[in-house]
Amino acid sequence: MKKLLVAVAAVALAAPATLADSEFSVVLQGGASHYTQSLSSGSDTGAAYGARLGILPTPMLGIEVGYLGTQNNINESISSGRLASTLRTNEGYGDVRLNILPGGFTPYVFGGYGLTWVNGAAASGIPNSSTSTLPFGAGVEANIGDTFKLGGRFQYNYLFNRIYTGSNGGTPTSVGVDKGGNSDFWGVTLDLGASFR
Repeated sequence: MKKLLVAVAAVALAAPATLADSEFSVVLQGGASHYTQSLSSGSDTGAAYGARLGILPTPMLGIEVGYLGTQNNINESISSGRLASTLRTNEGYGDVRLNILPGGFTPYVFGGYGLTWVNGAAASGIPNSSTSTLPFGAGVEANIGDTFKLGGRFQYNYLFNRIYTGSNGGTPTSVGVDKGGNSDFWGVTLDLGASFR
């Protein structure tokens, strides 16, 4: 019983110190996105934009929830039976973030799970769909004064399902990519945010 009381007292005394180091952040993102492999030569580098909320109960470890949107032009391809269009994705995700060197300038890595909605490119034979996503990457963040943050982030989005990239009389063809990563996309963004301690 004595050990239990000592453990409870230690947790109660440590909680205020942990909360003193905790941080809540709001970040806006803007930058570029690009598709890999089967869509890399058939699509242009496009826009990436988003926002995320972060909660770091300790200076090293935290969680983030966010939104990432992209728009990429799909080029016409006669051989693939593909017309030009604009491919749009909307992704909601959550991740675990690990700060490598907490402080005024902080490099970090992250990884998590998301859902990505693909739409707007039916003319290119890419039907509207949704897929599970594995977002992961790295970034840096610098404090500007006590409240504001400026940073950069690279996020790779592994898509678990196929995205078709051609059509045959309006029906998706086998010019798609198989499950296993051939239709992934990445984003590089400049981040501006505020933190509250």
